Amino acid sequence: MKKSTLLTFAIIASLVFSSCSSNEEGIMPSNSNAKLLKNFTLKRDASGAYSMDFDVTENTKVDKVSNSTSSNKQFYLYSSENNLSTKIAEQLVIDNSQLKVGFVDTNNEINNKSITVYDDNITLAKGNENSKLKSYSITKNDDGLYDVIFEVKNNVAVNFVHNDKEDAFEIHLNNGKGGETNYSRTLEKKEGKPLSIVFVNYVGNTGAKTDDYLTPIRKPVIIIEE
Repeated sequence: MKKSTLLTFAIIASLVFSSCSSNEEGIMPSNSNAKLLKNFTLKRDASGAYSMDFDVTENTKVDKVSNSTSSNKQFYLYSSENNLSTKIAEQLVIDNSQLKVGFVDTNNEINNKSITVYDDNITLAKGNENSKLKSYSITKNDDGLYDVIFEVKNNVAVNFVHNDKEDAFEIHLNNGKGGETNYSRTLEKKEGKPLSIVFVNYVGNTGAKTDDYLTPIRKPVIIIEE
């Protein structure tokens, strides 16, 4: 009788333990909507070459799809059980004055992002001294803000303007004397609207005293959508 009672107790205890374990597993928070892309940095160096560095969360698989010229690249992000690299670097190419990078979050399409750049190809623009911009980078931070860091050539005056009509953040580069060559700004993207960043180079008569005698060249242009 005692053996029967003990056996019954053991079975009940086992069922209760299994039930508790199942409930604990069931209330674990789901990560199906977690953002797989943490941050990214788009860069153009002094030679005009473009690259992209980005960080993903742990256990994220990244698949790359690109066109024949590598000017359009899509990165597909998947949750994975494997321990994979979280830091990725990629070289980019301008083709027909344009490149595009997309991030597709397979957990939740609301986290998808795309970056489009309009600029001169470094091969075709070799020797072109019109641009007063030496290099720049745009970083999307974990907090959602964007850092714009850039360097200009000597004797360049820099003005920051918000173009209300185009809803674009413009950086005007004009003739100047001495001063700083390194600048930075932190921008906030409006929800539901693209973030447009435009460098405006004024070229022409270096002795001109007003912008009326200079031609504004709107390159590079960066458009970020998410």
